[in-house]
Amino acid sequence: MTQEERLTQIKQLLKEKHQLSTRQIANHFHVSFDTARRDVIYLTETGQAIRVHGGLMEINRNSIPDFLARNQVQSPIKMKMARMAKRFVHPGHCDFIGSSTTLKRLCPLLNGMDMQIVTNSIDNALNLLTTEIPSVRLLGGTINKQQRFISSEAALETLRKIHFNTAFIGAGCVRKDGVYTPSMADSKVVETAASRANQVVLVAEKFKFANLSSSPYMSVSLNQIDVLITDTPLPQELKQYFNPKTQIISVLKE
Repeated sequence: MTQEERLTQIKQLLKEKHQLSTRQIANHFHVSFDTARRDVIYLTETGQAIRVHGGLMEINRNSIPDFLARNQVQSPIKMKMARMAKRFVHPGHCDFIGSSTTLKRLCPLLNGMDMQIVTNSIDNALNLLTTEIPSVRLLGGTINKQQRFISSEAALETLRKIHFNTAFIGAGCVRKDGVYTPSMADSKVVETAASRANQVVLVAEKFKFANLSSSPYMSVSLNQIDVLITDTPLPQELKQYFNPKTQIISVLKE
């Protein structure tokens, strides 16, 4: 059994049991404790589960809102992805930064940079308030309190009047044809921003390609993605989803 297959089964066990110890995982899959521990670390550091003493807990337990639960995870992997994304930010330009727990970590890295940022994310805006620059435009409209983004027809009209150098976007899941999100309102914002950008940078961990969460709304076709920043290297079958010109960057080695 590959690690990817084991991780999928661990997440299924979490749905049934809500919490698993590292020892339970090792015994269930007949693997070493160190192997089980690496699985626990990967699932928790990528925001797929919550780390607890001796193991991990289902991320949706006790009806914790998805974004808020994922936001609690102190993930060095997400931080590495955010630092990589910063390489595609250039002073003097205007960029869109979408709602994402990884992109939220990008924003503090941009404080003090002379540029303009447009976002529909409350958390992105809050993380850009500590310095006078960059200038920040927070789109107006209705607040989705669980996912912490803003959307409205007025926001879409505003986006249609702006030209972006780069649109940074996240994903609920990635399928063969495009990037999907749980909310139609958010997908419309991302779709509009991406259509107004010179380049589109997608940040999405490898597990997003097999994510079973409900994300039915496509925001961007994979043909529109210029850069993919992910955690672990993708197999060739997943790379083939993208345009051959798409730059695929993994922040972790094999």
